[in-house]
Amino acid sequence: MVKTIKPQAFELELRSGTRPFLVAFLKRNDRFREQAQLLDNASRRHADRLDCYLYSQDYLDTAMQRFLVKGTPSFLLFSGGREVDRLIGESDPETMDEFILASLGPGKGD
Repeated sequence: MVKTIKPQAFELELRSGTRPFLVAFLKRNDRFREQAQLLDNASRRHADRLDCYLYSQDYLDTAMQRFLVKGTPSFLLFSGGREVDRLIGESDPETMDEFILASLGPGKGD
C-alpha cells in the first residue's frame, strides 16, 4: 500500500538515501483514483527495489513549485538523495514499469 508523504518525511527520506523511492504528484480530479491505483500496483510489483509515495494534497502546490513540476500527474524517482528521472502525464502499467526499470536499471537499488 502506498503511503502519503508530507514535506518533513520527504526530506528525511531524501537525506537517508538508503533506498530509491518514487513520489507521485497527483491532484484530486476524475483521474486521481486510476493513477493512484497505478502507483499502488507499481509499489507492489517493485517492492523489492523501491518505495512509493503519494505527495500529501495539503502541501502539493508548494512541492510542485520546489521540484518544478508543471502539471499532474507527475512521478519523480529519487535515488541516492537526488532526482534521477521523472514521468510526466497519465500513465499505464506498462509505461510505469518501463520507467522504473529504465530509471533504476538492472541490479540498481537492490
